[in-house]
Amino acid sequence: MRKRYGYAMLVACLLLTMASNAFANSGTGASTSGTWTLSQLTDLSGKLGTEIGQTNRPLLLAYLQQVKSDADAAIAAPGLSNEEGLATKETLEYALQLAKDAGQASGVWTDTPFIVYGVPALSPEKRLPNTIPTDGAITDQIRVVSAQGDYEASSFVLVPLADAASVTFTANDLQGAAGTIQADAVDLRVVKTWYQGGTAWQSYFFDDTKDVLTPELLLHDENLVKVDHQTKRNSVRVDYPSGSQYVDISGSPPAAFSSYTAPVEDSPALLPIELKQGESKQMWITTKVPSGTPEGIYTGTIDIAANGVPAGQITLKIRVLPFELPSPKTYYDLDKDFYTMIYHNSRMKDTLAGFGGDVEKAEARLRNQYRNLVEHNVINLPTNAAIDVNNPQVYLRQLELMEEAGMDLNPLFGVGPLFPSNEDYPIWSQYLQAKAAYEANPTPQNQELMEQRYAAYEQTLVAPKAYTQQAFDIVTQALGHTNVYFDAWDEAEWPRLLWQQEMWRYVKEDIGAKIFATGHDDHFDLEIKEDFLNWVGDPTREKSGAWHAMGDDKIITNYAHPHSGPENPDLMRQRHGMWLYKANYDAVYNYIWYFESQYVNPWADYVDATYRAFGFVYPTQSDVIDTMAWEGFREGIDDIRYATKLKQVAEDALNSGNSARIAAANKALNWLETTDERKTNSDLLRLGIIDHIMKLLDLENGN
Repeated sequence: MRKRYGYAMLVACLLLTMASNAFANSGTGASTSGTWTLSQLTDLSGKLGTEIGQTNRPLLLAYLQQVKSDADAAIAAPGLSNEEGLATKETLEYALQLAKDAGQASGVWTDTPFIVYGVPALSPEKRLPNTIPTDGAITDQIRVVSAQGDYEASSFVLVPLADAASVTFTANDLQGAAGTIQADAVDLRVVKTWYQGGTAWQSYFFDDTKDVLTPELLLHDENLVKVDHQTKRNSVRVDYPSGSQYVDISGSPPAAFSSYTAPVEDSPALLPIELKQGESKQMWITTKVPSGTPEGIYTGTIDIAANGVPAGQITLKIRVLPFELPSPKTYYDLDKDFYTMIYHNSRMKDTLAGFGGDVEKAEARLRNQYRNLVEHNVINLPTNAAIDVNNPQVYLRQLELMEEAGMDLNPLFGVGPLFPSNEDYPIWSQYLQAKAAYEANPTPQNQELMEQRYAAYEQTLVAPKAYTQQAFDIVTQALGHTNVYFDAWDEAEWPRLLWQQEMWRYVKEDIGAKIFATGHDDHFDLEIKEDFLNWVGDPTREKSGAWHAMGDDKIITNYAHPHSGPENPDLMRQRHGMWLYKANYDAVYNYIWYFESQYVNPWADYVDATYRAFGFVYPTQSDVIDTMAWEGFREGIDDIRYATKLKQVAEDALNSGNSARIAAANKALNWLETTDERKTNSDLLRLGIIDHIMKLLDLENGN
């Protein structure tokens, strides 16, 4: 019975998420066309009147009647402005959709000041206050499928029928036949919508012709950020010792802002939220099933109160699977690790400088940030810092903090730069000019000049060679291994690639370290090639196959497809998860977790005239604020971990000698190969993987 019920839960979740498949490429929720006519408004009001006659929910009825009354008054008023007409149309469409949905959902939220929709958390649908979910359903049930020891996201949307100044949520313990999941495993947050540049949700390119309301932040305190809908500007609350004040973070460019000196912090737990009639508000649930939790169904409740009065209850059910997720491996070789990386500014040296040398504050911030990274599957964090070989303690302390957080330092990426100073590049350019002159006219004078300039170039390599050797010695002695990668020049053009060739040869052959570089297909033409290529753009099997053909030790990833910045969690899940994995790539390594400098406000949606802000999170003084996109990143890596589990279980079955297990394994692997991860809804793909894992495990156990 338990087994059949478990599969029923999976099917229920499957049906819940299927609705979102049709919207996999939409990127928006319901919206008005931007035009209206009096006849349209009259027609919508008439349809709403029909729905009112069929509604038996008292609070919903009162809300719908108010909307119709206000709309009819607007229609009858002379000189209705375009703005008023659009607002009336929008409100009528919102109320009409709510009425239709409520009519199909009997028995739930009948006497409450709001109606609740269960929705896919990692949806491409852009949920705004003026939209009703098109990919969800009215329900009082939230269902989650989770591996042991794993984080999972779920979500619901509140549609208020009346104002409520204070709405609270209380999560209770979840009970199962084999035990209890404590209430503190359930973290609730409110999704904050705020104004971002005109390309928000899908792009990181900047459009300053308009600002659009965009859901992004996951907050415990929704009042940490204040939004002005008249000016379309955002402010963040800074809790100075002298008192709190809101600081404007909008503008092109915005005012300077430092997360080190501005005491910005979210609440450690969810605070009461405010609801306004007719304005949807999305809530986010993150569950963490403790490691070792026995398989089964665990059921608990989330109690809701509005203005101190009980206002309904959501039932939360977690189907705990009989396994933990493995570390991710590559799709093409189960013996090779899939590295989880991200560019970042969370460096000990910079953090110390930001806090004016305060070691306690710097380490507290880095501990929190590294913990957050590990919780989101970033285990192979590069140091992204140049070691000071004369004073390495700061760098080595960063390594200690990374390891304490649970990061894997073998291999260690981003040990430091391996190229000569950029100030020396003109010396190389002068050599190239002399070489070209000699090849065009091989006179003794031209040969002498060429050799002089090459000797000058060789002199520029003395210092970087000494640095890389010292850095290598310091780091490998601290780590106890030599599996370390130095960074080449970022996005180097061909002459600059040639400029580095001698350093690449020295690092690989004389020191015994490895090289990471960003680039594209011209790297194939280099004599000395890097070990790890971050190839810009769309990941494909053709690219990975060509790079892997250079040697078994060659690894590849991609970036800027897109960079961080787009808020769409489904997009970020796809591009950092199964797209890379199925393309036979070896890592995820995109730009950037968040970016902050003396010139860039990390809370503003502006870098320059070309780019919006890059980033998955927003830094506070001691931690970071999570976003939906960052949750999408985590789930993308979890998709790879689930697929890794499937391939591991299938490999075991193929080696079992059992014909039924072998047949099931081949079926599962064929399904994984032929399912198009670029066209299949990510939730459906995950559930399909789980289904095949469970079937293989049942056969393994003789069921």
